[in-house]
Amino acid sequence: MQTKPAFLGIDLGTTGVRAILCDEKGRVIGSAAAGIEKSFVEPADPHFSEQDPREWEPVLIEVLKAVLSKNSSYELQAVCCDSTSGTIIPVDGSYRPLHNAILHNDTRAADESSFINGTTPLLVKPSFALSKILWIKKNRKDIWERTCRFIHAADYMKGILSGEFEPTDFSNAVKTGYDLVYERWPEEIERVLGIPLERLPRVVRTCEVVGELKQDLREELGIRYRVPVVAGATDSTTGFYSSGARKPGEWNTTLGTVLGIKGIAGKFIEDPDGLLYVHRHPEGFWLPGAASSTGGEVLRAFFGERLGEMDEKIAGIPPTGALVYPLVRKGEKLPFLNNEATGFIVMAFCDPAHLFKGILEGLCYVERMIYEKIERLGYPVGDTLFSMGGGTKSDEWMRIRASVLNKTVQKASVTETAFGSAVIAAGGVFYKNLSDAIGRMVRIDRMYEPDDCERKSYEDTYHGFIAECRARNLF
Repeated sequence: MQTKPAFLGIDLGTTGVRAILCDEKGRVIGSAAAGIEKSFVEPADPHFSEQDPREWEPVLIEVLKAVLSKNSSYELQAVCCDSTSGTIIPVDGSYRPLHNAILHNDTRAADESSFINGTTPLLVKPSFALSKILWIKKNRKDIWERTCRFIHAADYMKGILSGEFEPTDFSNAVKTGYDLVYERWPEEIERVLGIPLERLPRVVRTCEVVGELKQDLREELGIRYRVPVVAGATDSTTGFYSSGARKPGEWNTTLGTVLGIKGIAGKFIEDPDGLLYVHRHPEGFWLPGAASSTGGEVLRAFFGERLGEMDEKIAGIPPTGALVYPLVRKGEKLPFLNNEATGFIVMAFCDPAHLFKGILEGLCYVERMIYEKIERLGYPVGDTLFSMGGGTKSDEWMRIRASVLNKTVQKASVTETAFGSAVIAAGGVFYKNLSDAIGRMVRIDRMYEPDDCERKSYEDTYHGFIAECRARNLF
């Protein structure tokens, strides 16, 4: 029997490993996931967030066996891994970890971040890998002196698969300070910070073949042929590719705990406010994006696990006229930067259904503010927006977004990060490029159009929302 081509995407998240196997048309033919609870390390400080990367390997093998053993009629063509952005691991000359993985949400390196920002042209946050590397240099000299390379979490997973822990991809390299314009490590990293560039990995573009599955692993998995391993991207970038966006002017909003925005642009435009950062597309495009502090977190704060129930209750309720800036915590970082910003609720009806809809409307107003800022910078935004994240399960949220934004809003049938990695794998070895793979593998599940009557109502309320934000000195 003739076998069919298949592509495997692997996502190492904060809490587990997930793998998706799909065919050349993007149809999911297998998936598996397992938790990595054993890797968690009790923090010595509230700013610390670490995992033992040695605990990832047995979970990865378990997931691979689960997803591949049931799909023998398919021939695996390529594998790609992604993981969290900013997670870094110091390793010795044999790529053995010398320290726990310092995770993406670790903020210990605040002083190092300030130093880098004050002495170099680089702009970094405490959560960036470069800040953490400098922290190790200053605070763990025993580790620093034995470190041969600093590698990212996705590269460690790639090394488990192929034995090739290098090179890294230029998406994961961003928060380690990589210069995407000239595609090189800035000399200030060594000259000013004292971090030898030789300790940083060689960098390639997403979709490049960087190795193949190790023979002993192939034997363990029952694979008798060579399988290329393809350079991936960070989890957010990989997830973006699974949304369906593939041309300049196309943007995606991820409706998760926070609102994440990312798009494709033909040229780089510097944001003078420093709120947007960029990644690169392997075909030379730019990927500007950032995240607001608002998002689904506020819905859970008010309604817990009743989101599906509330979604049904607001069906048929007209626009509320409410003015809600849906912040749970103090501080906002997009569409404006205000570390002291707090949320507000101004509305005539206080019953749960109207409050729920008012929060959804407020989230849509924030999203519109973000896209208006993006357009003011000079980035084109098309008439269709792509969507990802748990919030896409809410038909009401999607409908409101279409009317508030006056855009067609659509979501793909599979928007998981691991699926995006499978698409990258196919773009690297099967299709002519990543855009071609996205076009052939990502299928749109549903589209939402603006309601003309509601659009007019939301237009007036939106201007009132902006006025309320100004009156409260949010920006």
